[in-house]
Order: sequence, then structure tokens, then C-alpha cells
Amino acid sequence: MKTPKHYSLVLVILCSVIFSSVASAQFITIARKIKSMHSGSTDVATVILDAKTFKVYWAVIDTLTTNPKFKISQRDNTKRFVEFTAGTCKVSMQVDSLASALSQITVSSAHADNAEKQTTDIAVDVIQTVCQKLGIKCTQDKK
Repeated sequence: MKTPKHYSLVLVILCSVIFSSVASAQFITIARKIKSMHSGSTDVATVILDAKTFKVYWAVIDTLTTNPKFKISQRDNTKRFVEFTAGTCKVSMQVDSLASALSQITVSSAHADNAEKQTTDIAVDVIQTVCQKLGIKCTQDKK
């Protein structure tokens, strides 16, 4: 006959498995939201993706090189940094590793007073295209 200790141990293990999978699922849900912010004369957009950093970076490069409206002006593959122009907008994009299969894209762009929304739209569009190339569904966080 099993003792109450065995039942307690099984219950603790079961709860640990359930709660760790729920926490993990919540993080992924949060991670795929594109956040955009305006700060003075700079626009910034970020997203955290559950994908390897090098895959995300090369999806960024592929997105920028295959679309004729973008022109890469500076690129550093080692730092996973790229600067590009879209019309009159100059945009910087950085892909950082947060964990072995977790990456963050940060896009920033200076803007003139009359072009505030345009630079944010470009940043979000590039991030959306990268997400599509990676097969990851991303949504823009509406404030």
C-alpha cells in the first residue's frame, strides 16, 4: 500500500509540470506582440520572437534585399545590425539573442515632426514581414 508521502510527491510533480507549461505558453503569447513607441524625435518598435537569432537576422536581411523600396546603407553581420533607408526615412535594426531560441528585434528611426507615423509604420511593416518569413504570427500591440 502506498503512503501519503507518495501521493504528495506525485501531486507536486504534476503541479510543477502543469504550471511550467502554462507559464511558458503565456510568455510566447506576450513575446509575439510588436510594441511601438514614440520618444521625442525617435520612433522605436520591438518584438520578441521564439526563434534562433541567426535565422531572425537573415530573415531581416532577406526582407531588406528583396524589397526594392529598401536600400541597405550599413550592415554588420557579426553584431546583427543593419541600417537602411525607405524613401527619405533612415532606419536602424538590431537583432539580439535573449536565449538559445529567443530573439529580440529592435527598430529605431529618427523622424521629422510631420513624418512621425511614417517611420513607425515602416518599422512595424519590416517586423511583420520578417515574422511571416519565419512562419511566426505576430500582432501589433494596440495601446
